[in-house]
Amino acid sequence: MAGIGFELKKIYRKDGISRALIGAGYSSLITIGPTLVIIGVITILYLVLGMSRVSFGERELLSTTILWVFIFSVTMTAPFNSLFSRYLADKFYRKEYDNILPSFYVGLTMVGVISLIMALPVMWSLYFRGHIDLPFILMAYVFWTSAVLIFFTIIYLHATKDYKIIALFFFIGMAVAGILAFVLWYFGMSDTIHSILYGLAVGFFIIAFTQFSYVRRYFKGRGSCYSDCLGYFRRHFPIFATNLFYTLGLYVHNFVFWTTPMRLVVAETYVCHQSYDMATCLAMFTNISTMVLFTVIAETRFHDAYQNYMQSVIGATYNRIQMYRHITFRTLSQQMIHVFGIQISITSVLFMVVMLLGRQFFTGMTMEIYPVLAVSYLGIFMMYDNIVYLYYFEDRAGALLTAIIYFLCTFLGSWWSKDLAVQFYGMGAFLGMLAGWTFSFFRIRYVERNIETLIYCRHKIIDTMRSSAKGEIVYRKS
Repeated sequence: MAGIGFELKKIYRKDGISRALIGAGYSSLITIGPTLVIIGVITILYLVLGMSRVSFGERELLSTTILWVFIFSVTMTAPFNSLFSRYLADKFYRKEYDNILPSFYVGLTMVGVISLIMALPVMWSLYFRGHIDLPFILMAYVFWTSAVLIFFTIIYLHATKDYKIIALFFFIGMAVAGILAFVLWYFGMSDTIHSILYGLAVGFFIIAFTQFSYVRRYFKGRGSCYSDCLGYFRRHFPIFATNLFYTLGLYVHNFVFWTTPMRLVVAETYVCHQSYDMATCLAMFTNISTMVLFTVIAETRFHDAYQNYMQSVIGATYNRIQMYRHITFRTLSQQMIHVFGIQISITSVLFMVVMLLGRQFFTGMTMEIYPVLAVSYLGIFMMYDNIVYLYYFEDRAGALLTAIIYFLCTFLGSWWSKDLAVQFYGMGAFLGMLAGWTFSFFRIRYVERNIETLIYCRHKIIDTMRSSAKGEIVYRKS
């Protein structure tokens, strides 16, 4: 995502309110723009095609299909995204571009095979147990596979730094989805839920196809080493595991509530908890601007301070190295406070809006669960910011421990809170957030006190030598 930083620096090169608004708009377009477009199109289709007039069973079949596609596609691809992002960063740094396209094919094959394995039992259950028609199942599979390919391919598109084309692909795909669904419904070619599913499946397929074509056209290397990227699973497994546990932590509290007596089983296959899942969705979007704020701050001021400190070890005096070290961590602490201060203001306003207007659109149970989850996701996104800072300082162990602690505490806390009063259902997510953020904060403090050891003593500065007398290693490469 370093390319975002370059664009933001161009925008913020001149001061002014207009520049600040342009920068915020650009960051929003890149980070959450595609998500907002998808949600907007789905909401419009629900309203225009009259989903409220559809029977409860059919409405929940479509809603849970969409829910499962998004939750499990994000959960499955997130660990691979982090690992292949590291691979791409290394290749760009070394200017080794030949094997990037082969790595893309390997990654697509891996997520494609896993997505097929995950989909087969669900499709079998929908057909034989839920007695759902075959066209619906097949288009649901197209929707699912396309979503998986989109969420994986996006990291290669970010590597091209052509962020406008990414937004354009989503706009085109979702425009086709909306138009196709409306045409099918308006001319009576299919009912409401089939029209919406067909539209979404075709729209997502178009996005996936255009992304795939663009990546193939952009990376024209002649490399043929398809195993080059596989070594990263061994060398950088903590990065894979960190994103896996963090993403599981985002949804594990939902999975726990899917086991309670209040769960809803759809077509003898899908499981959900309507009130809790909706409260989770509202809480996420109440705090999603944290991603925008962090992108602006981390990719501008902090990145520059960090770069100056890392480069100062070569040729700079001791006093100057310490000065850059002090600036780096002072900037980090200032940006933490800055992001939290702005986000808590935004969260407070959105929280009041949801509490005042939400009861007209959502159930009473949803509104009772929402407050604790809204606070929880504010801390969860701030915790992920800390994980990124730990990545900056090569503290993979600290990042992994943060994710594991967050996941375990969320899981155990949710198992405990499901038996509490409704307003305390979100305590599992809150306890997981509190444990994960606290550990990550003190881990950063630990890194600050031991930064020289953690950064400089892990890399070879002098070539490996052996004593001619005893054959002992004098300098060892970590």
